[in-house]
Amino acid sequence: MYSVKILLFTLFLILVTACTKNKDDTSTVEKLQSPVTFNVTREKVDNGLDNVLVSVTLADPQESVIPAVSRGGIDSFEKVDATHYSFRLIPEQTGEYKITVEADGLSYSKTVLVLQDVADGWGQPQMVEGLVNTEGYEDGVTITPDGEYLFVHTAPYRLSSLFVYNTSRADGGCGGSRVNPSRCEHPWINTLVGTYTAPKRPGFFDGRFNGDLQRHNALSWGLGDEEAPVFAISSMFYGFKRQADGSFAEPFYMAFDDLNDGLIGPYGLTFVKQAEGRYRTLFSHKDAYTTGGGFDIYRYDAEFGRNNNFGSYVMTSKGNPPARGTEFSSILVDLGDNNGTQGNPFIYSEAGVVKSIWTDDEYDGDADSKKISVYLLNSGTFPESSDWRKVLLPSNVNQTGSESRQPTYVDGQLYFTQDVNVVVSAYSGSESAAGYADALNWSIPKTLLQKDTSYNFYAIVNSDLGKIVAVGEPTIADYGDKRILYFVYGYIRGIDPITGLADMDMQAGFIEQE
Repeated sequence: MYSVKILLFTLFLILVTACTKNKDDTSTVEKLQSPVTFNVTREKVDNGLDNVLVSVTLADPQESVIPAVSRGGIDSFEKVDATHYSFRLIPEQTGEYKITVEADGLSYSKTVLVLQDVADGWGQPQMVEGLVNTEGYEDGVTITPDGEYLFVHTAPYRLSSLFVYNTSRADGGCGGSRVNPSRCEHPWINTLVGTYTAPKRPGFFDGRFNGDLQRHNALSWGLGDEEAPVFAISSMFYGFKRQADGSFAEPFYMAFDDLNDGLIGPYGLTFVKQAEGRYRTLFSHKDAYTTGGGFDIYRYDAEFGRNNNFGSYVMTSKGNPPARGTEFSSILVDLGDNNGTQGNPFIYSEAGVVKSIWTDDEYDGDADSKKISVYLLNSGTFPESSDWRKVLLPSNVNQTGSESRQPTYVDGQLYFTQDVNVVVSAYSGSESAAGYADALNWSIPKTLLQKDTSYNFYAIVNSDLGKIVAVGEPTIADYGDKRILYFVYGYIRGIDPITGLADMDMQAGFIEQE
């Protein structure tokens, strides 16, 4: 949602059920051996935060079973029979809640999410389990429509380091420049957090790291250690395969090869399945090879389960942007003028036939800024045709005073991020330019997942720690008989003692439709 493939000024481009003791972030092999399983459901509370109903099943009877939660309270703990227990989690605020059961001297856990509000018809939000989430940030979550592969845009940094970089030096930040008038040495700028190695991030491009320190270099720009004047994040897209228990593991990356920098990358991945393990992948990307200065949509036919190289970049001369190398497999999807950003694409298809491409305008400042559009083919078929027509959605979807981003369109429902909440708008018209442009065919967006509103982001206090202050990037899969919505959420992990800014950790979550 805060896709950090951002332009940072002009220099850098684009920018859990577990089974080991007291840990809910383990490998799937370990998880499958767990003798404890959890089932969690949401108990609606009027004018308050919803409770979480927890049922626990043991593989074998145990003499002692003790429940615990990371915060909040436990109510109505009951032994249903020799292997079944239940209780109610009563939350104290929004946030992550680690539920733990101790049995036979070992503890088994999963993490649920308490949001300010969840729409009727949806279950209990949860953290995605497996190898997806880290102490770094996870953003840009996207799922293949069949639910088999989940992707996140990830980096071993604090997302809030970007806010520190742009904070004035008088307020403890870097003032938008790391070296002028003097070197900025803020620890969030210099130090990594989280992992960039196996088993969670095998092969991560680490040419700009030295252990847990940022080298402040850029190999593709010809800049050595401490020569990079701005702060640019190395980040990559990783995919994960669904496991039998619903977690995600077996990571692989989808990236541009930019001399091990991780500075040039796609964002907004979207997919059409072609065969088992093979998906046509669309994404947004910006470099100097098309006119208009904005982001374009590209396609790449990927084989999942292995690393995929979208194309290579090579150094030109010191301090100048890298150029495309001889290997560049990504193909432009020519949607026309890209002065309005073609960002966060979603490809809508039926029986493998592409019907439309939905985009947002996340980065520039023109009339379409922070609004959603749909592109329809005037003639021909995808991907051969370049005869597209753009339709800017009407004002009851792109509402005045609100930001509309990150669209996903499924079965006449448009899910998107509006002002850092997940909303949905129902469509009742035909698949036509006139139909999509007609406000009468669209319902007013309804909030599906709501962030916490009881805080001031610019004046964070200790009582705000743990609150979920951002929700977005909705992405839908139909898996078995379930519709599952995956999303990104951000919670306040800490407070920077220098600037007072929030350390906002971004993670991947999910919720099932009831």
